[in-house]
Amino acid sequence: MSDNIIFAGFPLDPADHLRGDDEWLFEKITHAESRFLLYAKGRPLMNISDGLAPAFKTVDDVNRITGGDWAQTDWVFIGNDGEIATFAVALTHKLDLPSHEKFIDLRSIALQVSKDGFVSLPSLLGRGKMLLEWNGRRHFCSCCGHKTKADRGGYVRKCANEKCSAEHFPRTDPVVIMLVTHGDKCLLGRGIGWPEGNYSALAGFMEPGETIEEATRREVFEESGIKVGNVSYIRSQPWPFPSSLMIGVKAEALTTEITIDEKELVDAKWMEKAKLRAIFENGGDEGFRIPPKIAIARHLLEEWLQQD
Repeated sequence: MSDNIIFAGFPLDPADHLRGDDEWLFEKITHAESRFLLYAKGRPLMNISDGLAPAFKTVDDVNRITGGDWAQTDWVFIGNDGEIATFAVALTHKLDLPSHEKFIDLRSIALQVSKDGFVSLPSLLGRGKMLLEWNGRRHFCSCCGHKTKADRGGYVRKCANEKCSAEHFPRTDPVVIMLVTHGDKCLLGRGIGWPEGNYSALAGFMEPGETIEEATRREVFEESGIKVGNVSYIRSQPWPFPSSLMIGVKAEALTTEITIDEKELVDAKWMEKAKLRAIFENGGDEGFRIPPKIAIARHLLEEWLQQD
């Protein structure tokens, strides 16, 4: 069930058991059949000649583009498709592209390729983006300031200072996103800077030491003044902007009077289930735009609306 949400459903074998084998990695990264995804500022290179598809490159292509300087190039192993390995490579210089190739924002790609239903491509591209951006921010050790080097195919960075030798691991920021309900109504909010009519489920980053339930109750009360009782997990979604895990829950409200935090929200309101059902059936209206299919909020709302 969780695999039909955009940015989930990773299509490759992540092959964690092979990442620590340097000989295997070298064989794969130099193999003629291996595939390479190129990224520029987090945007993957796409082939736009017939729809949208990754513009996979060979190792020879990457050597020509980077000058073969792998030591100064951030790259990560993404996974295996059978015997074929896929890697992601971050470019730091401008590239002259043919007319059928273009670096495209991942959010735009996800919206376009998922318009007719679930596809796994955003998950593939999202994992490359998240890992490359983390590697790009961890070139120096946060313990001693010395340079780091990538290990295990880019899933670990080790301090090159032998006196330190600290290991650093990719960061994922957990976010609770909650559909707050009270009977046949749900609570939706509009964030600062959002277009008129754009409402969604409330959400916020978890704090150290919190459970999912505690974070949900704190965030809902902070943003809306609503007190929450029971919290139940629904589903999760990787969110590569830049690297979060959206933890979708349903929360039962104990109170109904709204007092918004004006630093977080422009508006918040209770929406009746029957009205929302009609809006979804009509594709939205002037006062409420349905969250896009790539958003977990859309799934939380749809699942609630399907319930009696």
